[in-house]
Amino acid sequence: MIGHSWGGHLAMHLAVHHPDRLLGLVLTDPLGAVPDGGATDMEANLASRIPPGQAARARALDERAMAGHGTAQDALESLAIVWPGYFASPQDAPPMPPLRISVDCYAQTFTSIAQHFENKTLQRRLASLTLPTVVLLGADNPIPPKHGIATAALIPGASYRIEPECGHFPWLEHPGSVRTPVLLSSADHPDLAP
Repeated sequence: MIGHSWGGHLAMHLAVHHPDRLLGLVLTDPLGAVPDGGATDMEANLASRIPPGQAARARALDERAMAGHGTAQDALESLAIVWPGYFASPQDAPPMPPLRISVDCYAQTFTSIAQHFENKTLQRRLASLTLPTVVLLGADNPIPPKHGIATAALIPGASYRIEPECGHFPWLEHPGSVRTPVLLSSADHPDLAP
């Protein structure tokens, strides 16, 4: 299973609850497993990469969405404001693609993730994983690589790879960067071969 950002975090939950359904994990710039996965650092780093007035507007819109009061348009406006900050060179960020978002799902997902952090679900259970795992991290990701490295350390035998001059979307900034760990994992574990 390949998971990116929240998807990487959710892939870890699937892996610890249903390891029999997976052959391996490639976690691409995931929200980490400890202590808050890097969410606080990400928020601060994104805010530092955009003009202060825009950062305040994005934060206000995001807080409304997290409280379940904002609209989908509010959430998308917030994302559009911070979008360049996800990249190693914000001034060179590609345009944000058309997206849809459910504010209710957005708020509930973060509530659930916070509860699992409080309960240390992943911190306690990742040590039981025996799945081949690679964590791919952008060196300039707003979630600093240290969170992905700490997460990889919780999984027996997991490795990590840091992609230089790369932010949160490595496949956009360095095409092929996600494919490489998949192929390397397949070489080490023939049962993962595509």
